[in-house]
Parts: sequence; C-alpha cells; structure tokens
Amino acid sequence: MRFTLPRRWMTMIGLMVALSASAHTLAESLDPETLLPEPEWLTRLFPYTGEPGRRENRLRRIASSELDVNGRRAGSVIVEYRYPGIDGRDEISRARIFLPPELRDDPTRRVPLIHNAGYELDENGAIGLLAKGYAVSTPHAQPLNPLGRSVILDRAVLHAMRQLPFIDPLRISIQGGSAGGWMTLMLAADAFPLVWVKPDVPPIHWGYNAAFLGEHNAMAASPPGSDQPRMPYLFMVGGISEQTKALYGMPFDSPTLLAMSPLAHLDTITAPTLATFSTADILVPIDQVGADLVRPFDAKLLPEGFNPAMMERFPGIKGKRTLLTALPKDRYELFVVPLPDDLPRVKIGGTPPAGAKPVVLPFSKRRVWSVVVIDEGPIEPGNAHTRYIFGMDHEPFRRWAEAQGVTAGQLTAPKLQRLMMRLLGEPWRPIRVRPGGKGAEIAGNMLDYPEAERADVLTGLRAFAEEDTRARHLAKLYDRLPKRLKALGEKLGDGTPEGVRAALKGLAERR
Repeated sequence: MRFTLPRRWMTMIGLMVALSASAHTLAESLDPETLLPEPEWLTRLFPYTGEPGRRENRLRRIASSELDVNGRRAGSVIVEYRYPGIDGRDEISRARIFLPPELRDDPTRRVPLIHNAGYELDENGAIGLLAKGYAVSTPHAQPLNPLGRSVILDRAVLHAMRQLPFIDPLRISIQGGSAGGWMTLMLAADAFPLVWVKPDVPPIHWGYNAAFLGEHNAMAASPPGSDQPRMPYLFMVGGISEQTKALYGMPFDSPTLLAMSPLAHLDTITAPTLATFSTADILVPIDQVGADLVRPFDAKLLPEGFNPAMMERFPGIKGKRTLLTALPKDRYELFVVPLPDDLPRVKIGGTPPAGAKPVVLPFSKRRVWSVVVIDEGPIEPGNAHTRYIFGMDHEPFRRWAEAQGVTAGQLTAPKLQRLMMRLLGEPWRPIRVRPGGKGAEIAGNMLDYPEAERADVLTGLRAFAEEDTRARHLAKLYDRLPKRLKALGEKLGDGTPEGVRAALKGLAERR
C-alpha cells in the first residue's frame, strides 16, 4: 500500500495532541436521529441497536451510510461496544467499520478484514482498501492517544469482528503507524491467525520512548523571547507521556511499562511482519531498534542535554533492550534502505508536495520479521518521524503474504501457550497499575471478557485447522503443552485432522 509519509504521519502527530472536547463533539454529532435514512443492506448486516453485550450482540449500530468507491456503493457503520478497562471495569467505546461493495452485492459472502490500529482511518484512507475488497475496522472518535489508553479497546473490536459471519476469520491483517504501529504489534502478539502485520515507526520499548518524550519536552519548547519551539514535532507530542502516567500510574522504568511494550511480546508475534523505521526519527528514536543503526547527531544543532540513548535504567527482556537484540537472529532480516536524491525536507506548516518519490520496501520471504530502516542520516531538531518527504510502497509485501496465506508455522509453541492462557484468564505479561496515580497498586487487566476471549480463540483455531497440515500441526503442539495449559481438554480429538476439527467444533458449540 503506497502512501506519502508526511501527509499520513503528520495527521497522526496532530491526533496525538487532539483535545478530548473535540472527540466528544464529534461523537455527539452522530445522533442517528439527525442522519439520513440508513441503507437497508447495512442495517441488515448490523441489525442490533440495544445495549452492547459482552459476546453476543457486541456491536450496537449507532449510524450507517454509503460512500462511493469507483462508482460502486460501499458502506460505513459506526458501532458502540463494551469492553473491560485496565482496572477491569466496564467501559464503552466506538469503532467505525467500512464494508466493501462486494457485501452490498452479496451479503452472504466472506471478505478479508484489515484492522487499522490505534488511530482512526477516515473515508479517504479507507477507499483504496475498499476498492480491493477489504472490510476495514478502526477506532472512532477517541479522545486519547493510543498509547494513553488500554490496548483492550482495539483488541475488543478485533474479537468482535472475527465473529461476524461476513468476515473471513482466516484473512485478517493489522496495520498502523506511530502509536498505531505500537498498537499493531501489541494486537499481533495476541491475535491468531493473521495474514500480515504492518507497523510503521512503532515504539518498541514504550517505557524508554515515553521517558524520552516526557523528559525532553521542556527543552523542546520555545526558548525565552521566541514563539518557535526548538524541536517542534517533539514538543507537539510530549503530552502522550502524561496520558501514559495517568493510565498506569507507574514510573516509565517500571516492569509495567516494559510489559506494555512490543519488546516484551516478540515471541508471540508470529505472522509475517514488515516493520519500518527511520534513522532520523525524533519521535521514535532508532536507539530502541539497534545501536548499530544510530547515526551520530550534531549536538550543536540540538538543545543542551539532548540525549536519545537507551539507558540501563530501563529494564529489558533477559537483559535485551532493543528490537534487534531481543529478536533471535533466525526470526528477522534487516534491510537498511538509502533514499532517492533531491527529496524535499519535512517542515512545519504548509502542504506536503504531491507526487512524493516512492520507496519500494524490501521484505524477507524466509523470516517472520522484515525490519526495514530508512537511512536518512541523524536526528535534527526539525525532524518528525522522518527528515525527508517520500512515499513507502508496501504493496509487494502485501501481495506476497496474501498469496502465501496462513501457514502452519504461524502457530508456535509460545503462541499456542498464549492462546491457552487467554482461555484460562491469565495475561502473558502481568502488570501492576495505579490508575490515575492514586491509591494502592492493583493487578492491571489485560484481557477481554472471558466469553469473548473463548469465542475469539476457538474461532481462530477452527479457521486454522480447516487445512489438514495445519490441523496436524495444532494437534502435535497441543499434545506437548504442559497439563496445566491444556485448556481444551487432555487431547484434541484423536489427533487426525478430522478429529481436531470435530473437537474444536464441539468446544465452540458449548457456550
């Protein structure tokens, strides 16, 4: 998928600092009584308008409308849903679901789904995906940055979408950029199966990245006598650190912030993953990806004391604090990509020029992770996620991953263990929190409702086991699980593909 970096990423940066009031105003403007009559095919696909349930009737239709996609009619549905917050209490949120014209023509078919994680994808962003036949789900009218709210908000949407009869549970993918890239990886660690995962410039160690933003915010501000921030884009996003403090109430160098980082979940991200970074990113420093990728910066250009280095104060996974040290070498391939010549610079204000030169992103066909680093040189004070304006073309990766489909190797022993822990109500990385920074520490909730977790796990396993090789692989891995983790019984049928499928069907029918 080709897009222009500044236009998309600058939108994300603006969303990072969006005020709560504006989001609430948008939500309030969606009173269905003020809208045009809703299209019949959309109300048929989303008939429920009562109180959202925890599994059944999870998505309450708020409003629906049509949009034009190359002369065909696609759909847009705004839904409300219930999910458990980080303190376990019920919360209500909204999502937007775009439906391709194929479902208007044939509502009995199943279509692939892309979840746009973290940030809301608008109609202009969705049209290209709808034209390819995808359904798209995305959070809607959220007042907080993705990094300042619970992962379960997005996770619950994915769980609900996988249960819809017109979504193919074997053809689900996740994408997102910046904080949405972080959300993409956190979702991918939990979800199964997936076709592809596409995070752009994601924070990998959120404790480190949150501290970097928060602790550099004052020096990023305008110097005395000036109204021009020293580091304008960094200054714009400093508030994310405060949102994170309010959510978890824990220090940035605590185990909680490590557990809320993709770095702590790499062993269960098993679908093909194309992750992109820039050496010049001042918002998501390359230091958390790999020390060898850091380009020395000119200290004279930056405020005194500026230091993006990964400090030992931040905990790691078995002592590993960066993506390329925590990932086993046989799980990733690194691509360092130079840029075309004569690219325009990122700058505050104005409209990015049209026709940005595209960079076709390389990817690995042998390893799960493709780590692509755009070499733009060092950090400079005016940088955002990038130093230059260019486009990125993910299309070859997408086409390859979808032609390959879900393979047996996507289910690993750690991934199956995580799925079973979800059924047992146990988080992969337990956390302690003090919501709002007040009161005593409590165990932070990391899971959806038990009935929603069970439905999602079983739906995913049933889809995976439809093919014989995958079914046999599942049976073999299940037999090797510790007895405590065999949440589906001592055995899955008789171990044959037919037996595995029959066993999973029987388990799914028990509510």
